[in-house]
Amino acid sequence: MSWSYRKSFGSGPFRVNFSKSGISYSMGVKGARVNVGPKGTFVSLSAHGITYRRKLQGPASAGAPEKHRALAPVMDKGHDIASAAIGQLTDTDSMDFVAELTRKAGLIAYVNWLGILPLLIFIAVMLWTSFGSRTVVRRPARDSISVIVTSYEGVNIRKRVDAGSDIVRAAVYDEAFRLTDSTNTKWVGVGFHDSTGYINRRFVRLDHVPLEAVAETQVFLANPYAVYEFLFGILVFTVLIRWLRKLDKERFEMELHYDMDPQFRKVYEQFGVHFARFSGSAKIWQYLNAQQTSDYKRNAGAGKLIKRKSLRGVFTNKAPLPYFITNVSTPCLKLNTLEFYFLPERLLIREGNKFAAVFYKNLRITGYTTRFIENEWLPPDAQVIDQTWRYVNKRGGPDRRFNNNRQIPVCAYSEYILTSDTGIYEIISTSKKGAMDDFASFLGQIGNLQARMPMG
Repeated sequence: MSWSYRKSFGSGPFRVNFSKSGISYSMGVKGARVNVGPKGTFVSLSAHGITYRRKLQGPASAGAPEKHRALAPVMDKGHDIASAAIGQLTDTDSMDFVAELTRKAGLIAYVNWLGILPLLIFIAVMLWTSFGSRTVVRRPARDSISVIVTSYEGVNIRKRVDAGSDIVRAAVYDEAFRLTDSTNTKWVGVGFHDSTGYINRRFVRLDHVPLEAVAETQVFLANPYAVYEFLFGILVFTVLIRWLRKLDKERFEMELHYDMDPQFRKVYEQFGVHFARFSGSAKIWQYLNAQQTSDYKRNAGAGKLIKRKSLRGVFTNKAPLPYFITNVSTPCLKLNTLEFYFLPERLLIREGNKFAAVFYKNLRITGYTTRFIENEWLPPDAQVIDQTWRYVNKRGGPDRRFNNNRQIPVCAYSEYILTSDTGIYEIISTSKKGAMDDFASFLGQIGNLQARMPMG
């Protein structure tokens, strides 16, 4: 493939620059060059606008995606709110970029399968083969003899073997003592607490109680060289894992470098400011389903039921892949099944290990304020504009037939519908009124600028 070289070549607000590491191009007002090296895709420009050419590495991209028209943002009938399949969302201008991301996301990490997994197997084998177990008898089996009192009237325990000796204590019928002395034919020695004494044999009987042996299992080091073998194995695997990580980094790394001049840097700083204002909303939801209802009495007067879910995450900077390197912050929204990454020039979409991308000129964001009956936790930044009842009558007042009929706030929430001709269709709602207005407007301005530039 032949290349032409110009130090700085512009077409409107775009320009291109070539270097040893790849290609750089500029978008917007002077600057914003995107350098993509041999580890990813590259973009070049012709005199007629932006031209996307094949990657320096990796297979060529597939053909243009099948067109899919997103559902109209009118929710008069019940339907699920979801984008088309991930394979249909990419616009033509982003095919090479998305193909490279998808290829890298589908690669198997060597460090996991050739490093960490064998390390775990090695540790398991060492534990299994280096240690043994043996049984140690702590107390052998033996018989224990108890002295049981058989006299119904009870009996006295004497201090010595003599009926006239001092009485230590009295024992009652069926009381048991441990045998301490059985040498005398008329008396038996018994023990109780910390004392001993003697009882006449006529008033007791001897019971033999077998005691089982007490044993325990001990673990011992069967391999005397196990410690040295383990340390040597850990050293080998440490070197191997570090080498595999370096190898994986070379395989997975994708570099996207934006080189902006001071003028464009000031403009781009608004990108992060607007997203921070949007992410500062106390609650951000994604609509999953909308359904009309005629049972307004039991639904606080609502004519439409919305199934929504809080976003899984809102990040001011998150890379779409572990080794995706860029010098700008990448805001991210984690939806129910999709992840949105906002690059300076396009929206990157991820689902599992598959990617799609749409330039902002092909993305439409429509925002408006809606009345929402909040039956859940009330966000602190919500603007309450009215009150209704959990169960309402025809006049809008409380229905007295229902017990515990509490008041429910009506809030002014903002809803934003994201659509594209390729099939993007998502609805995001914010508890803070107008939270995404500036960010959506900023993306729209970038899209208008891109629309004026011919792209080949």
